[in-house]
This record gives sequence, C-alpha cells and structure tokens, in this order.
Amino acid sequence: MKLIKKITSWQVIMFIQLLVSILLAFTTFKLNVLPFRYALILFIVLLLLLVGMFFFTKSKKQVDEGKVAIRPIVGKIISILLSIVMLIASSMLMKTEGAIAKITGNDTQTTVISLMALKDSKFDSADDLKTSTPVGVNTLADKTNIDKGLKALKDEAKFTKKDYSTFKSLSDDLYNGKVKAILVDNAYQSVLETYHEDWSQKTKTIWKYEIKEKVEDTSTNAKVTKEPFTLLISGVDSRGDVTEKSRSDVDMIITIDPVHRRILMTSIPRDYFVPIYGQGGKDKLTHSGLYGTACVEKTIENFMNINIDYNARIGFQAVTKIIDAIGGVDVYSDKEFKPWTDDGVRIKKGMQHMDGRTALAFARERKTYTTGDRHRSANEQAVIEAILEKVMKPSVLSQYSSLLNAIEGTFQTNLKSSDITSLAKMQLDKGGKWTVKKSILYGTSKKAKGGLMMPNTELYYNFPDQKSIDANTKYIKDMLKGEDVQIADTDSNVTAHMD
Repeated sequence: MKLIKKITSWQVIMFIQLLVSILLAFTTFKLNVLPFRYALILFIVLLLLLVGMFFFTKSKKQVDEGKVAIRPIVGKIISILLSIVMLIASSMLMKTEGAIAKITGNDTQTTVISLMALKDSKFDSADDLKTSTPVGVNTLADKTNIDKGLKALKDEAKFTKKDYSTFKSLSDDLYNGKVKAILVDNAYQSVLETYHEDWSQKTKTIWKYEIKEKVEDTSTNAKVTKEPFTLLISGVDSRGDVTEKSRSDVDMIITIDPVHRRILMTSIPRDYFVPIYGQGGKDKLTHSGLYGTACVEKTIENFMNINIDYNARIGFQAVTKIIDAIGGVDVYSDKEFKPWTDDGVRIKKGMQHMDGRTALAFARERKTYTTGDRHRSANEQAVIEAILEKVMKPSVLSQYSSLLNAIEGTFQTNLKSSDITSLAKMQLDKGGKWTVKKSILYGTSKKAKGGLMMPNTELYYNFPDQKSIDANTKYIKDMLKGEDVQIADTDSNVTAHMD
C-alpha cells in the first residue's frame, strides 16, 4: 500500500512529466524540422505545462478531516494524460527520423539474379535441376553479377550450362525447350519482354540470388535552402525493392531555386538515343538505368553538359502511396480516355480529383495521345506539380511523418536527411506557393537498329534535336544563376514537334 502511494505521489508523477517533456523537446530539436519561432513556442508551452501542473498536483499541507483533496487527484490525472500524449508525439518524431534515414543516403544497389523456367514446366526450384538439365546464360550481359549468381547456383544444384550471346536466342530457346531454365539479371526482364510480350505470363522464378553493393555517391554539398540546385528524378517500374536495378522509365531534372521560390521541370524522353556513360555506345536513355542510377545521372550530365546535384529513385508504387497519403491531388486532363495500363480506371476531361491509382495511370498514359511519349511527359509533370502543391501546404507538411512511412521501400535519394528537414522547415516557416515552369526535350522518333543493348533488333528510338538540348541546358543553367527563365512554346507545348 505504501509503495502504491509512493508511486502515485505528486512528486513521482511530476518527475515523469519532466522526463517526457525533456524527451519531446530533445526529439523535436534533433529532427530540426520546426522553424525557430514554432520550436520556441513549443518549449514555452512545455515549461508552462510543467509549472502549472506542479502547482495543480501538489497536495495541501493540511486537509480537513474526512475530506478528500480533489484538486491534486485531478491534477495527477491530467499530468499522466499529458505525459502519454507527449510520449506518443516523441515516438512519432523518432519514427519520422528513422523513416528519413531509410530513404536518404542512396548508397545501396541490389542486383537480383533469377533462375527462370516456363510456368507449365516441372521445374519449381533449383533442387529440380539435374546434371543433364541445360540452363541458358547470356554471358555478355552483366557478366560479373551473372558469374556470382552461377557460383551460388552451383553450390545448390547440378546442371549443364549453355552459353548465349543475345537475349533473343536465350529466350527463344527457353520457349522452344532447348533449355529448361535460364539464369538472368532481373534488370533485363524488360528486354526479354521486348521479344516475348507474354513473358511475365509464361515464365516463373524458381530460384534467386541477391547481390547488394555500395554505389558511388554522386551528390554535392549544395545548400538546398540558400542556393539553386538540381535533382534528377528517375522513375522505375521495379518488380521488387526500389534498390533493385531496372530501366529508368521516367527521367526528369528538377531545378529548384529556394531563394526566389521557383521550380523548373525538364523532362527527357526515355527513348532518347544518347551515349550511355561508361558503356562505349549509344542506346535509349531508359536502358542506362540497367547500370544503376549513377549511370543515368552521368549519361544526362554528359549529353546535356550540366551538373546534377542529387538524384531520387522512385518506384511507380511510390506515386500511388504518396498521393493516397496526402488525400489525393487535383489534375487537369485535356481529354477523356481509358488508360491502357489500368482497365479499372477512367480519366475524365477537365480538372478532377485523383487518387493514387488514377494519377499513376494518367501519368503513364501514352497510347491515347498523338504525341505519345511527349504527352506522357507532360502528364508526369502535371502529377508532380499537383503533388508539390499539396505537400507544400502547412496542413499536409506538418504530417509528413505518415508520408515518409508510406513510401518506405519505394523511394530512395542521395539527398541528406538534413537537406529534407531543412526544406520542410523552410516551407513551414515561409509558406506560400512556388512558381513552377515545365519543359520537354524533343527529337525525331523512328525505328532503327544499332542500340547498345539490342543491336540487331529494330526498335523505336528518339533521335535528339541538338537545338532542344542546347535550349534546355540554358534554361537549367540560367535557373541555377537565379534568373527567371522564360520557356519557349516549342519546349513546353505537348502538341509541338508531332512526328
């Protein structure tokens, strides 16, 4: 009885409130997302609550006989409730810090080597292989990682290796039964789908081996709240974690001027036929993603003659999760259509409220438009602009912990944690809208052979227009100087340069 009375004494309860108040103040200070005046108000409120509850819970020295002191009891209850609320708030702040840490740094790349067989085959695992079972391997693509996968597979199963020099012959022989399984880097699944449209429906993964490696840090030390900087958005349709290598299906440079509160979106066609950094040949820009995000970044830097400060690798599912987490976005569509990527979605003409699924289908649409990929780039820009407009509102920005938790595993950036919190802090402090401008590089689309990845296959390539590259390079460099750039209609109009 004495122990219970001691534990529930006003001294113990106030000590607990003091500790929890210190914890909340510390976690707020450590996260460093609140502007100074808001942080100061919070600390003053915590102090006032502490002092107020001290006088409220402290028992009188004398209590009349037969009477119960109500005020101290009520004070203790209120103090306990306040401590619980502050403890929950501290926990949320710590989770937010952890969520930021998980998506920043961008120093890990995952390569998944898969053993694939036809779905209707008897092979369901590596254990089903026999010494006489032929397993096909493209020995010219990603040889280093394929060799690691081969070594791991040989430790688990016996088989006969059959070498190939092209993905076409490799996949054809799996289909016609000349090999019973193939070993392939998951990043090249999209290449196999080029030869066989039903690839994902006809095949299955019966074994896989993951290779995690550190990647080059290409980030700079730009002062993101004090000077203009560039951010490469690489959108990937990864089948697994966002760290897995895959094609870069969306390539957009975001130039941000925090001083004048301006944003420039520069979209590059994914089929742009450009020299792929470090590979000794030209190919579609999207294929540079097969060599990692750093390759995408350096490829763009080289052919545009610019420097990119940071990059963000975003899985398509991140778009869905972000938009749903912020309660949807308002986007304008210039026509009504049924997206080819999602039969369950309908896009109306005009301004409309979209959830994550609808916005993703809208952003990926190209077949319904005469200008195809160019219009898709414009849709992508419209969705990103809508997201930015929504998340910059204080009411949404103050809840960004739930936003960060929603995109875990689908978003990766080499921005530092302090960069993200500084930008959020700046927006909370200053508020208001930003001026957003948009541009799309153009070229001439036609079928051709000679790409680095599939040299003997005729594919659609977008052959760059040097004038477009020069103009967009100038827009970006002028933005970095703090200038208010004026985008020519030929660079911003989706109906321009119709092939």
